[in-house]
Amino acid sequence: MAEPTARFAHLLQPIRDLSKVWNIEIADELEKYTEEVTQLMVTNPEDGFSQLNFAESALLIQGSTAIYSRKVELLHQLVYQALDLLALDKGKDGSHEIG
Repeated sequence: MAEPTARFAHLLQPIRDLSKVWNIEIADELEKYTEEVTQLMVTNPEDGFSQLNFAESALLIQGSTAIYSRKVELLHQLVYQALDLLALDKGKDGSHEIG
C-alpha cells in the first residue's frame, strides 16, 4: 500500500491552475480514505502504537474543504458572469426595440 500522504498529495497542494479544480473528485478520494481508515487497527494510545495518523486525516479534510470551497467560489463567479452576459444581451435587445 502506498504512503497515504503521497497518494492524496493532490488534495493537499494549492491549486494554481483553476481548471484542474474541476478534475478532483473529492467524494471519491474521501471515500477511498475512509475505507482505508476502517481497515486500520487502533490500539491503546497509551502504548504508543496506533496506525491511524490523526494529523494526516486532519490535513486531508482541510485540503478537501479548501478544494470544495474553491469549486463553490468558481461556480459562484461563473453564475454571476452568465447573469451579467444575459443582462447585457437583454439590454441590447431592449435598446433595439425602442430605437
